Amino acid sequence: MKEARLIKEIPLASTKDGAITVATVKEPYGEKSSPVVSLGIWLSKTSEEPDWKVHIPLDNLDEVIEALQEAKKEF
Repeated sequence: MKEARLIKEIPLASTKDGAITVATVKEPYGEKSSPVVSLGIWLSKTSEEPDWKVHIPLDNLDEVIEALQEAKKEF
């Protein structure tokens, strides 16, 4: 069973009521599957599901954070 925990909801820039959600999900793909960090992009928080969603395996999280920090330096 998917057990998700919302970590943070961030207002999505350039939208009226959009959001970025960051959550952790234990066993996202069934029993004994590895946990992930789930990033959701909601163009409107009134939607039932996010417009985009990505699951990042915990084993890749540090590298993804480093890449995001590097991308931020470009701007």
